[in-house]
Amino acid sequence: MNESLEIIIRTILAYLWLWLYTKLIGMRLIAHSSYHLFVLTMMIGTIGGNMAFNIKVSLLNFILSLFVISVIGYALMRISLYSKKADAAISGEPIVIIKDGVLLQEEMKNYKYSMEALRQGLRGKGIFELEQVEFAVLELNGTLSVLKKRKYRSVTWQDLESITRQ
Repeated sequence: MNESLEIIIRTILAYLWLWLYTKLIGMRLIAHSSYHLFVLTMMIGTIGGNMAFNIKVSLLNFILSLFVISVIGYALMRISLYSKKADAAISGEPIVIIKDGVLLQEEMKNYKYSMEALRQGLRGKGIFELEQVEFAVLELNGTLSVLKKRKYRSVTWQDLESITRQ
């Protein structure tokens, strides 16, 4: 077979496999919501990319490799959907780094989360002073969820209604 034609066919096959697999797994794969999905995405992308242009390795071996990693990823996803314990082991759990206004430095150290990363995450939430934070959680996808202390929260309609009832 002509080398250029083989590369075209391999590229189309790799694209179709990756597209179908992404549709099967869903948005979790795209969002990289956990370590195993991040690794899975990188491996599938690497295998698919190599499949497209590396004609030294047989197409059947690439398809076998894509199939195996796809089955592993799908199995882990299904297991994590049906078992909270398995999901925690496979995907991890969110980490509380500020609780009741207290910075949990040991947790930050255990998960290699620096003060500068914390400050950056807080600034992204419009918080420039650590003492404004009641509770902060480092989510699995690396984002920071924050609850401000009561006196720093915005006034809500419920707050105003409770004042008018008094």
